Amino acid sequence: MQTIEAIVILIALASLWPLIVGYQWAATEWYKFGYLSVILVVMIWVTRRRMARIRAAAGEAKRKRDAAEKSGRPPWLGG
Repeated sequence: MQTIEAIVILIALASLWPLIVGYQWAATEWYKFGYLSVILVVMIWVTRRRMARIRAAAGEAKRKRDAAEKSGRPPWLGG
């Protein structure tokens, strides 16, 4: 799934270039308000998924740290 997210990010970045370069068709309503709105929604989805993974990893690190502090042994020693 992370591969799909990376591809979506690349597509989103590539979608901005027609506006930056100044292509005439990029100024049309369907592109600015239709396609780019869809890209924005998909990027919000990707951001939420990635933030959830970051929060889960931080929670796991906190649990390991707390367990190590309780036992007095480093977590890699099975404390």
